[in-house]
Amino acid sequence: MLTSIIVKAEVISLRPSNHRLIEASICTLIKLGKDRTPRKLDMVKAGIIDSCLALLPTAPSTLCSTIAELFRILTNSSAISKSSAAAKIVEPLFLLLLRADFNLWGQHSALQALVNILEKPQSLATLKLTPSQIIEPLITFLESPSQAIQQLGTELLSHLLEQEHFKQDITTKNAIVPLVQLAGIGILSLQQTAIKALESISLSWPEAVADAGGIFELARVIIQDEPEPSDTLLESAALVLSNVLRSNPDYYFKVPLVVLVKMLHSVQEGTVKLALDALIVQEKTDAASAELMVEAGAVDPLLDLLRSHQCEEASGKLIEALFNNARVREMKVSKYAIAPLAQYLLDPQTRSQSGRLLAALALGDLSQHEGLARASSSVSACQALISLLEDQPTEEMIMVAICALQNFVMHSRTNRRAVAEAGGILVIQEMLLSANSDIAVQAALLIKFLFSNHTLQEYVSNDLIRSLTAALEKELWASASTNEEVLRTMHVIFTNFPKLHISEAATLSIPHLVAALKSDNEAAQDSALNTLCLLKHSWSTMPIDVSKSQAIIAAEAIPILQSLMKTCPPSFHDRADSLLHRLPGCLTVTINRAKNLKQVMGGTNAFCRLTIGNGPARQTKVVSHNMCPEWKESFTWAFDIPPKGQKLHIICKSKSAFGKTTLGRVTIQIDKVVSEGTYSGEFSLRHDSNKDGSSRTIEIEITWSNRLSDETV
Repeated sequence: MLTSIIVKAEVISLRPSNHRLIEASICTLIKLGKDRTPRKLDMVKAGIIDSCLALLPTAPSTLCSTIAELFRILTNSSAISKSSAAAKIVEPLFLLLLRADFNLWGQHSALQALVNILEKPQSLATLKLTPSQIIEPLITFLESPSQAIQQLGTELLSHLLEQEHFKQDITTKNAIVPLVQLAGIGILSLQQTAIKALESISLSWPEAVADAGGIFELARVIIQDEPEPSDTLLESAALVLSNVLRSNPDYYFKVPLVVLVKMLHSVQEGTVKLALDALIVQEKTDAASAELMVEAGAVDPLLDLLRSHQCEEASGKLIEALFNNARVREMKVSKYAIAPLAQYLLDPQTRSQSGRLLAALALGDLSQHEGLARASSSVSACQALISLLEDQPTEEMIMVAICALQNFVMHSRTNRRAVAEAGGILVIQEMLLSANSDIAVQAALLIKFLFSNHTLQEYVSNDLIRSLTAALEKELWASASTNEEVLRTMHVIFTNFPKLHISEAATLSIPHLVAALKSDNEAAQDSALNTLCLLKHSWSTMPIDVSKSQAIIAAEAIPILQSLMKTCPPSFHDRADSLLHRLPGCLTVTINRAKNLKQVMGGTNAFCRLTIGNGPARQTKVVSHNMCPEWKESFTWAFDIPPKGQKLHIICKSKSAFGKTTLGRVTIQIDKVVSEGTYSGEFSLRHDSNKDGSSRTIEIEITWSNRLSDETV
């Protein structure tokens, strides 16, 4: 058989003018190559390729087609297509394709042979034709009436475009329009090869792809259902579209949202990043787009990206933006996002600080919806947020986590317990002492929500009150807003948990409550007054030593309360007055002077005698021989409770050898001075035997103040 092949080769070479015989011989070789594949190498060794190449320049169209078919059959063998003999075929075949009389069968065979060879890039090394000479004829084949030729033309172009100098050649740009048309033709094999060719072109000529309608056609491929594209085709189309969009952000708005959402499923990180960028831009530009993205299924791939730690910042940014939309939070999918977000925060492999912050923000957004805050999955969110607070977070992250927790616990007893069981009470107590006043305010507010009812009664403790007290003490009222919220929180806890009233922590908090009354912050004063009144109501049921201790400390507020009675709104009056009348204090009476103490007989040697209730009398010194004596003497009575309803009795007398003569008396109700602090004036001395009709008066000053200051005096 080998001898027969060699003979046929000799016939071809010796009688080139006998085209019919040559064609018949080549047809025999074609048949032999189809039926006896191992003999292909024997043909090449016998010089068939060189003999055929010698014939091509003068051969008629039909013979050229037959030779092209032989080359196709031979190069179907991988061993031959990679050989140096096959490399010789490339340039003659490209020249052959330029012939106007070359028929469809010949075109198909020549293109397939070239595809077989140029699949191996090293074959292009010996090619002397310019990129334009090669690409120009191929463009015409892209518009061929034969789908098979279109397929081979695009496949060959795709191989060529793997070379950088082909990508950059201006002629390549002319291939874009037919390739885009083939991409949208709806025939999977053609779409695959056309889009593969566009992958390279789109890097060099992205605007040209867009101008040719590429955005529309590629988008249509990505979402087409019939015929259903393969994963490879989808990835390729998404990659080309990414290249185009990357060149100009204005193109973002030409892509349907559903297409961008589908691109989020890509295995190519670059494609995913581009889709995220485009979606973020659209969401910022058009608020209504958020709902459309969610309806297109954006939430699941975004959560998957987070949990797989891909594009964490961009995917976190978009998902937070979506859940920041109130209408999106109403959609069912929002409920199922809580657990994955919590899982991401709890994942020890999560390292992205921006991703963690954005996930926490997203949970905070979801927590604003009461129904979502009550969802069963919100328990895991609370646990994740507490874990975040334990992990040395930034101040921004602390604020985000605390505010999210506030919403979660506000409407759900289950969430309150979840926070406590996760160790959240101690963590949040530490936040009360933050140097950042905003953090301290939000921490106090969160504690208030946690203990707004009896759900966590086993977690309430003296330490909690001590922490709140320490927060009040910190930096001596550096931030009025901080103390205002801490005071409110303390009042809520004392209101809901009366057992704490008797505690040492409660007693130690009183000086800070008194200090709050001294502030210029009306809201802080109001809360402090409420809490002091609350403790006051419990004094009657406490052990006597505890109630007495608390009352003595609270007595420091007496002058402040008296001032509030004069300067604060009427809403303060009843509470301040009520508290004043339960605090121990001192009544100080100062006898200054008297006038017109003339007697009918003898000189005036005046003194005053003072009594309150059944207590022992106090007496001034005697001022001799003076009708207008000056004493300027003070007398102090200490009371555990202000003397309600009692009166101060003052009798003015004159001492002589004949005994003591009453010059007049005055009685003063002392209740009023407890509230006002000071009561003074010139009082008439009443006496029935004042026969000369003169007006006898006495000047007195009465004060009610806290015991400590008076004892010091």
